[in-house]
Amino acid sequence: MKRTRIIARLDVKGPNVVKGIQLEGLRVVGNPNQLARKYYQDGADELLYIDIVASLYNRNNLTHIIEETTKHGFFVPITVGGGIRSLEDIKTILRSGADKAAINTAAVKNPDLLREASRIFGSSTIVLSIEAKKTGPGKWEAYTDNGREKTGLDVVTWAQHAVRLGVGEILLTSVDRDGTKLGFDLELVKAVTDVVLVPVVISGGAGTLSHLEECLQDKKIDGIALGTLLHYNQTTIPQLKAFLINRFDGRINPQDERNYTVSNFLNANVSIVDYGLCNLRSVRNAFEWLGATVRFVSTHEEIKEADSLVLPGVGAFQEGMRNLKERGLDVAIKEYVKGGKPFLGICLGMQLLMDRSYEFGEHAGLGLIEGEVIRFKEDPALVVEGYSIPHVGWNSIEPDRDWKGTILEDVTPGSGAYFVHSYCVRPKSDQYVLAKTRYFDQEFCSVLKKENIYGCQFHPEKSGQTGLGILKGFLQFVTSTPSLPRF
Repeated sequence: MKRTRIIARLDVKGPNVVKGIQLEGLRVVGNPNQLARKYYQDGADELLYIDIVASLYNRNNLTHIIEETTKHGFFVPITVGGGIRSLEDIKTILRSGADKAAINTAAVKNPDLLREASRIFGSSTIVLSIEAKKTGPGKWEAYTDNGREKTGLDVVTWAQHAVRLGVGEILLTSVDRDGTKLGFDLELVKAVTDVVLVPVVISGGAGTLSHLEECLQDKKIDGIALGTLLHYNQTTIPQLKAFLINRFDGRINPQDERNYTVSNFLNANVSIVDYGLCNLRSVRNAFEWLGATVRFVSTHEEIKEADSLVLPGVGAFQEGMRNLKERGLDVAIKEYVKGGKPFLGICLGMQLLMDRSYEFGEHAGLGLIEGEVIRFKEDPALVVEGYSIPHVGWNSIEPDRDWKGTILEDVTPGSGAYFVHSYCVRPKSDQYVLAKTRYFDQEFCSVLKKENIYGCQFHPEKSGQTGLGILKGFLQFVTSTPSLPRF
């Protein structure tokens, strides 16, 4: 099932969250960390940070804000935009705790950056941010620098070109409607969603709950980014979710419980593999929130000594295997797994366990689980139903066999988890499939198990209460394993 994401948008200037009208006349509305915590606890499905003056000063000022946010128990995805100019900038914000990079100005100046970034970090990590101004009937021009600079690019044509380059999501902001509370530019939204197969998040214009109801008549909208409606206390996320769920049952991710308590797994030692291609901080923070002792490992010897091993992952399969091999970690992981100790692969880390992948060609994996990694089918006819690739957002995990005695034992079947991927694993044998998820007419393996190996296609560290329950299950597996040398 596809659920529309409710996203809290925080436009940041210096140390403050600001809001204006048509991206001008900016007023300070609060502290970014305080607002992020409020929206997170209220049930926001994602957080979106945009440094609105970053391009003016050729820098992104959000790294320390994201680091501060993610270390205080925020278990939902974070997208960061503003001033991202290079592959190194993308790597920096991912390592600081972000999950996706939104690029505008640099993409206009160098469209090949989108192609290069999608091949290294994966399409599902790269977001094209479009600031659109209407120029005539059925025509919009893309702007940069927070709506200040013309590009000469037609918005619809630019969106199509960016998708061909590998972009996995589009953040579409109507400059004309931003902050006006007049409602979304639905003509603009339809013009873009009609021609692209990737998820589209819309922003700019929401002033009432009826505006959200109006836009959700279009099943092709994947997410709604809200600023004014939330910042000025015109509604709350629980109120708007309750309102929309009554009208679009199943389309909106239900409110989950955000009053998490810290668990005590002081005897659990978790080693997270650092192979230069993933958001390590969020995984570490989630395990530490549960009371475990965590360290990053990046050598053969460190992996050999580990009590438990987690292979996270954000990026493309080929790049992930290349990074593991260059560091000699592929051999180290295989030896570790053969020792029977607890192992967990997350997203790309789960895909790397398979024999091979067909992402950007055919590439050999670690071969720890017989099977392959395949792309979701691309069928333009499905765009009318709201089908999009990547599969981004919250979806249900359902049992394929008994969960008793596994890391899913305390998870309620049908619980929602956060997915962001264009490819999925297809194990050779169903005996390895622990849970499945349905995305339109495609059913795929979302959790696998083979002896001491577990894998999650989604991000448990970004999946709220469900994800924390799964990570607790893994820590219980760790602490029940015979005692091993401690670090």
